[in-house]
Amino acid sequence: MKKIFKIIVLCLIASNVNNISLATSGSGPLKFTAYNFQEFLAYMRGDGNSKGEVGKRRGTPLAFAINQAGNYSFYYYCPMKYGDNCYPSHMKAMNECTKKSKARGNGRCFVFAKARKIVWDSKNIKLRTKFDENEIRRIFQENNWLGSSSNQTTKLDKIDKKETKKITKKYELNGKRSIALSWGGYEELIAGTVTFNEANYKGIFNLSLPNNDGSCDGSYSLQQGGKGTWQIACTNDMGAAGILKWTENSGVTGSGIDHNGKKVKFTVSNKT
Repeated sequence: MKKIFKIIVLCLIASNVNNISLATSGSGPLKFTAYNFQEFLAYMRGDGNSKGEVGKRRGTPLAFAINQAGNYSFYYYCPMKYGDNCYPSHMKAMNECTKKSKARGNGRCFVFAKARKIVWDSKNIKLRTKFDENEIRRIFQENNWLGSSSNQTTKLDKIDKKETKKITKKYELNGKRSIALSWGGYEELIAGTVTFNEANYKGIFNLSLPNNDGSCDGSYSLQQGGKGTWQIACTNDMGAAGILKWTENSGVTGSGIDHNGKKVKFTVSNKT
């Protein structure tokens, strides 16, 4: 009788575990934005940097979560220095992603990948240990996970499409500008020089952080009417994104939120 009771208990536990797994894994239509696809590539590289280099500071991917709109994601990876001695964080990744996604007015998140296995829609697609962007892109294309469908386009995406059509003037601009930046976690204002390379109202830039904290690479897109968007990823595993205001004859101001929900604000002068 005791053996039968133990078997029943074990079956109930296994059933609950399976139900929890199904509840955390996402399902249904999903379209990654370009930024969040880059975040998944960073997750698979294990370098915690959407602009990172293959093999640089490589670690082990643990868990990747994303909301069903495909416009916000959150992940955990185990840095190489810990020797893979990290615990899986499926629930924690999903909960952190949901909290930050809802704070931005979006829906809850679900687990997309556990370690190197994609579990969305119960597909259980195993990815190779060796990073291969082409293979990942092919899998995303086959499953229709790339791009933005009409009912999943974010407000910023709509602005990009509407305003980009109006911009017909082509030009190139590069150089250096002075920047003053406040970032939650740094007590003092960060002052320095930003190097940028711009073409057709879109550009990339580089910024060095104080206290030998590393450097940041970013990109931005300008729209007519003095609006724009920006995003940045740093070598100290930090990153942020937001909106900006600009005019052709004056400087640029921007604001946003980093991966930990801290506020980021900056001002870039028109000339150094």
